[in-house]
Amino acid sequence: MITSLSEIQIFSGIPEEELSQITPLLRERHFKKNHILMFENDVSDEVYIIRSGMIKIYRMHEGREVVLSITMPGDIVGEVEALSPDHHRISSIEALENVAVWQMSRQDFLDIVDRYPSVLRKAYIILVERIRMLNRQIRYLTFYDVRAKVANLIMDFYYNFGTQSDSGFKIDLKINQSLIASMLGVTRESISKTLGDFQNEGLIDIRDKYFHLLAKDRLEVICNGTEEFPELRKWYKR
Repeated sequence: MITSLSEIQIFSGIPEEELSQITPLLRERHFKKNHILMFENDVSDEVYIIRSGMIKIYRMHEGREVVLSITMPGDIVGEVEALSPDHHRISSIEALENVAVWQMSRQDFLDIVDRYPSVLRKAYIILVERIRMLNRQIRYLTFYDVRAKVANLIMDFYYNFGTQSDSGFKIDLKINQSLIASMLGVTRESISKTLGDFQNEGLIDIRDKYFHLLAKDRLEVICNGTEEFPELRKWYKR
């Protein structure tokens, strides 16, 4: 749970003693799992800061959902549209679990940007990180076979949600096959077969939707040549 604005990347350049001036502009909201906070192409002006829970950002194409990213506590969404003269939403946003957010209006956000230029610089950095992630996702969709796509996405999940203990490597996020299929642009049947192959080969184990990496080094071998630097797998650098 994010408890202070100082934990928010986009506001990290604002002096601590001045953050209290922003607090009155925020409205706390709570949304249940599967609630859609915004729809692509809608016109609205809210900016959301994620305090707890996770949301997915996606677009629809020919009746199919294409997941673009997953955002976590500390992330901000809606700031790009707020900075643009076109207020149509670029994508839809849905709660993957119960979430708590701080909500502010577009005008309040723009007032903060005018007052603190560091916010605009941070917004630019966040945008570059998102473009980098989307570029990598395009590579997955365009150039890799299903086996390499799935192995790379598993490693992405690990570098963003992974934990390590004496018992091995675990992705501390419940992942279903539909989510993987939506992120990789392949059918759920193909995902099921590939994950089954990985389990039969002793690469992973799936328990209650949690992925356990039994042979992390072998998974990375499958990814060889597709990602030079593991640190680039971090979706957002906080």
